[in-house]
Formats: sequence, C-alpha cells, structure tokens
Amino acid sequence: MSFPGRLYLLFTPSLCRQDPWATLSGAISGGVDLVQWRSKAADPSGYLRCRDLCRRRGVPLLVNDDVMLAVRSQAHGAHVGQDDLPAEAARKLLDEQWLGISTHNPQQIAAAAANGADYVGFGPCFPTATKGYEHGKSSDEIEAAIAAAHRHGLPLFAIGGITAERLPGLRVIGVDRIAVSSAILAADDPRAAAQALRRML
Repeated sequence: MSFPGRLYLLFTPSLCRQDPWATLSGAISGGVDLVQWRSKAADPSGYLRCRDLCRRRGVPLLVNDDVMLAVRSQAHGAHVGQDDLPAEAARKLLDEQWLGISTHNPQQIAAAAANGADYVGFGPCFPTATKGYEHGKSSDEIEAAIAAAHRHGLPLFAIGGITAERLPGLRVIGVDRIAVSSAILAADDPRAAAQALRRML
C-alpha cells in the first residue's frame, strides 16, 4: 500500500487566525488528509481534542518530536527533525507506527531510508517565518531531493513557505505532496485555503 496523504497540515493551535478547532475541521473538509500535532508547549487536553477530531474524521495524526506521546496515545506515528531523538531510536520505539523525518539534502534522505522512515519532509522550499528560514531551496536542490526520495522508495512532502501561489512552480518540478502550516492556519477561510491547495495536487 502506498503511503497516504497529499496535503499534510502541521497543526499548531496558537498559530490559527480563527478558532483552532473550526480551523482543523474546515481544513479536513477542504482536503487535508494528514495532520501533525505541532505544539511546542505541553497541551494534553488540546492534543486529545485534536486526536479525537482526527479519528472521527478518519484522518491520520502524527506527533511532532514527542515520540513517546505518539506511542502512548496510539497516534498513527511521529515526526522527528535532524536535532530531535535519533531516527534509529524513534523507529524502535514506534514499532509499526509511522516515522517521518525532516531532511534538507539527499544524504539525509538516504539516512532516513536506512533508519526505516515511512516518509520524509524536505525543505524549506521557500523562506518561512514559522521556522525562521530566510532562504528557500533552489529548484535544482528540490529536484535532487525528489530523485533521492524516489530512489529510496520514500514519499516526499515539500515543506516551507508553500502557498497556493507558489505551488504551481513546485508541481512543475515534480512535487506531488506538500506540508503546510500558515497557508491554512492563518487563512480567513481555512476550508477554502485547503481546497485551493488540494485542487493543485
């Protein structure tokens, strides 16, 4: 079975312009088919509300950074960055749950594959305030990453500053899955924002 998900929402309640739960529900209605819980502050009740909403809507939920929370709460998986829990350790803890890994070059994609990743995030494709990146990757770098992920049989989600206006340029060079945050969370109409992105995928 191929890995599910084309439009991956990185969900941080505090970054939502509208009510977070209306935002999340609207985003799913608009075509979000994968969600990541991404709150830096501990928010147990918020997490459980997010998990339960995703379960009701049939959308897989992954947890950013906190692998043990993903294990304990029976989320679909966890996502780790290059400076988080080592991928090899995360893979062992997660067992059959999914493991996603943030990558920034083909070498890291190869390492992610070797450590049992189910998918990789690659970026930043554009400058993004969410993570403080002032520069995005070049088209050549993105194409090289796509080729590396393909070689290793890994789905690749492009990430970083992606908007409906910028997505067509990524589609031309082979991007077919994206992860977004502010493009939906900061929108006046999260459902419409998700629909606009989903139509292009």
